[in-house]
Amino acid sequence: MRKRLKDLHSAKPDDADYLPELVELGVMIGSYRTALGINQEEMAKMIGVSRRTMTKIENGRQTLSLVIFFRIAALFEVRPVYLLQELARVTQRKWSRKGED
Repeated sequence: MRKRLKDLHSAKPDDADYLPELVELGVMIGSYRTALGINQEEMAKMIGVSRRTMTKIENGRQTLSLVIFFRIAALFEVRPVYLLQELARVTQRKWSRKGED
């Protein structure tokens, strides 16, 4: 646990693409987006970012500001805490499986 916290705190913005939590969040956002039948360009316009930034978000290579995170939650018509709980559920399941290998 301490190593994971150290890794998160010592990560530089350039290292953002290596944070598994950002990758999982991006996958989750992409899944919700496709379930709603929205393409990346449309979603980018709706939340106020470029399509390129939207691609980076979904690939886990772009950190999110709170404003963008809240806009995404509003677009999906869920509370921001719900997205965080889903992210925690997914990453917790993956972390617990690492010890089983």
